[in-house]
Amino acid sequence: MKALTRSFRQLLQYPSAIAGILLILMLVALSVYTLFAIPYDEAVRLWRGGEEVWGETPRTARPVWTNWFTPDKKPETIVINSALEEDGIEKDVEEVGTDMWDIGMVFEFDYPYDGFPQEMIVFFTADYEEKNPFVSMTWETPDGRQFRMSDTDLAPAGSYRFDQDNRLARRLPEGLSPQVALFAVPESDPPTSLKGTYRLYVDGIVFEEGSDFEAKLVVYGQVHGMGTDHRRRDLTLPLLWGTPIALVFGLVASLGTTIITMLIAAMGVWYGGLVDDLIQRITEINMLLPLLPILIMVGTFYNRSIWT
Repeated sequence: MKALTRSFRQLLQYPSAIAGILLILMLVALSVYTLFAIPYDEAVRLWRGGEEVWGETPRTARPVWTNWFTPDKKPETIVINSALEEDGIEKDVEEVGTDMWDIGMVFEFDYPYDGFPQEMIVFFTADYEEKNPFVSMTWETPDGRQFRMSDTDLAPAGSYRFDQDNRLARRLPEGLSPQVALFAVPESDPPTSLKGTYRLYVDGIVFEEGSDFEAKLVVYGQVHGMGTDHRRRDLTLPLLWGTPIALVFGLVASLGTTIITMLIAAMGVWYGGLVDDLIQRITEINMLLPLLPILIMVGTFYNRSIWT
């Protein structure tokens, strides 16, 4: 015990050793947190999930922290759901005729960013028996301009994608996608974002008593979490689960190389002579080789194809 305490005190004299110990402890703590916070089955479900899991995240987005180092602030994803009380969307319901009720909602949000969204989608869920609700939408910019979207009837679950609305595209400046034109300063070249408060007016008609619908506006940003891939998956998940896997690989590799080295050294001592000389020469060559540059070159020039 005294020898262990003495060795630990000697180790504390080296700042690099302290930093290494703290780093390993941090990674171990992160691994333990990951195993409890995101169990393996849940991690697999999330990673294999599609739009039903990652429908609110943008594609190939940069990490949020990149905004800390650039003067231009890239837009983050904005999600407003009428079904959630905390989002504060109030429904204005009014009976306008026999078996006809008008349901109005206003989605209001601030846009302080310098860039433009990747895409914009409104997700709908409707509750009805036979007659589909009918919905119209209007977009209002901070300077008071309004753009009318195509009217649509609702299925039990569906979505409206701004960039697929040909009627809306004809009302916008030629050559600009809706997610750019709806946020751009008028007649700016190149387009620059107009900062301020935007509103989306959703006005629906239901034809059955008790029928209702909910809407969720998703304005997909250019930055999100720790980044996303082409399938909208948040890279926080593989980063977290990669930590315990990497630690296990590192532990197995370090133990394996240590045991193999001890066995090879024992063989050299046991047999001696030519075997010992051969092991020593191989050890000297291994010590002289610049391992990291060689690995980098192999990774750079290696190709799966046998032709190139």
